Amino acid sequence: MSLRSKLMLALLLTGLASVALVGGLTYISVNAKVDSIRQQQAAQHFHSFMTAYLAEYGDWQTAIASESFDQFVQRRQARAPQGERPSDLLERMPPEVDRQSHHEADGGERHGPPPHAAPPHNGPQRMPPDGYSRHRPPPPGAEQEPPPPIREGQPAWQPENPPPHEARPRRDGQPLFRFLLTDAEYRVLLGAGLASNGSILPVDMRKGLRPLLVEGRTVAYVSPQSVLTPTPQEREYLAAIRSSLLAGVAAATALALGLGLLLSRSLSSRLSYLTDAVRAMHKGSLLQQVPVRGKDEVAELATAFNAMSEDLARSHAELNASHQTILQQAAQLRELSIRDGLTGLYNRRHFDEQATTLFNQAVRHQRPLSLMIGDIDHFKRINDQFSHAVGDAVLRQVSALLRNHIRQSDLVARYGGEEFVLALPETAGPQAVALCEKLRRRIEDHPWQDIHPGLKVTMSMGVSVDVASGSAEAMLRQADALLYQAKGAGRNQVCFA
Repeated sequence: MSLRSKLMLALLLTGLASVALVGGLTYISVNAKVDSIRQQQAAQHFHSFMTAYLAEYGDWQTAIASESFDQFVQRRQARAPQGERPSDLLERMPPEVDRQSHHEADGGERHGPPPHAAPPHNGPQRMPPDGYSRHRPPPPGAEQEPPPPIREGQPAWQPENPPPHEARPRRDGQPLFRFLLTDAEYRVLLGAGLASNGSILPVDMRKGLRPLLVEGRTVAYVSPQSVLTPTPQEREYLAAIRSSLLAGVAAATALALGLGLLLSRSLSSRLSYLTDAVRAMHKGSLLQQVPVRGKDEVAELATAFNAMSEDLARSHAELNASHQTILQQAAQLRELSIRDGLTGLYNRRHFDEQATTLFNQAVRHQRPLSLMIGDIDHFKRINDQFSHAVGDAVLRQVSALLRNHIRQSDLVARYGGEEFVLALPETAGPQAVALCEKLRRRIEDHPWQDIHPGLKVTMSMGVSVDVASGSAEAMLRQADALLYQAKGAGRNQVCFA
C-alpha cells in the first residue's frame, strides 16, 4: 500500500469516526430541541387549562374541592380542535395535581362535582402514555364506587387498570414535566420539587413567573419553565448514548493515534536510513545504499537516492583517478623539467637551485659543504672513434656509477655535455677528495670493453670546499678552475683547494 493510500485510509477512518461523533451530538441536540418544544407546548397547555380551571371555579381551593383537574381537562378536550388533544397534558402533570384534584393533598372532603362537571368515573381518571384517553364509561345506571382509601406508604394516585391489551406503564409514577404554581400571594400550590407546598416562594425564584388572569385579576402565578423528569428508560437511553459517544470518541482518538504512530514509525524508520546515509555521505563515504521497501513515495525516494549515491561514488572515483593521473603527470612533468633525458640525472637548472639552498644552509649553520665538477677525458674522441651511440652509452654508464656510489643526501647532476657535478653537504675537504678518488677509480676500472672493444674511459675532477667564497656559484667556478688544472696535469685525477 502506498503512502498516499495509507494517508487516505487514515483520513477516511478518522472522518468516519468524526461523522459518527458529530451525528451522535446532532442526534442529542435534536432530541434536546424536541424536548424543549414539548416543554413549551406543555407549559402553554398548563397555563391555558389552569387559567380556565381557576376561571370556572374562582380560586384554587374551590376548584380542587369541586372537580379534579384531570376531569376538567377531559371535559374540555371534547371541544379541542384536531391535532394534539388536551388530554396529552395529563401525562405531563405532576402527581400533586392528581391528588389535589381528588381532595387528597389537603385532606378536604369530597363534595361531588357541580352540575356541569363531567360524570364521575370509577376511580381517578388517568391518561395512558400516548395521551389518548382509554377510559370506558360505565353502563347507564351503574352504581359508582368511591375511590379507595390511600394507605400510608402508598402513592397518592394509582393509574387506571386498563384491559391487558391496553396495558402500557406510565412513566414510573413521575410525569415528564412539572410546573411551579403559586397563588396571588406567592404561596406555593404546586412545588414541582423546587419548593414545598404551602410555603412562601422566595423572592429570587419569583422572577419570570407568568400570571394567571381571571377577569383582569391575578389569581395565581405559574413558572413557564418546567422541571424535566426523564423516565428510567430515558435515563438509561441517554446514558447509553453518552457511553456510546464516549466510546466513539475514545475509539476515534485511539484509531487516529494508532494510525498516526503506525504511519510515523513506518515512515520515520525508512527516513532514518536516508538520514544516516546522508550523514555518512557528508563525512566522505559517498557510496551508500538504503533498503527499498514497498512501492510508495518513500521507496521511490530511496531508489533515487541509491542511484544518486552510486553516480556520485562513481564520479568521485573517476575524479580521484583523474586527479591522481594529473598529479602523476604533473610529477612526471616536473621530473622531466628537472631531469636530464639521456642520463636520468638532475639537470643544470635544478642543480643550481639546490646548490644555492645547500650553500645557504651551510653558511647559516656553519657546516661544511663540498662541490665537485668532473669531465670525461677525450669524450669527443670516443664519439668520433666509436660513434655517438657509444658516447651516449658511456654517458649513461658514468651517470649510473656516480649515482650508485654516493649518499642519498648528496646531489649529482649532468651539468652539460660530458660534464657532471656533485654537491656533498656535511662533507669536509678530505672526505670529499676521498669520495671523488673512489669515483674516479670506479670509472677507470669499469669494464668498458663490454660496451665496445678497445673502449677505455677516465674522468678528471676539481673539488671546491671553500664556503667562504660567498656563493655556490663562486664555489662552482673555483671547482671548474681546479678541473682545468687536473686536465692540464695529465687528466684522470682529482684536484682540490
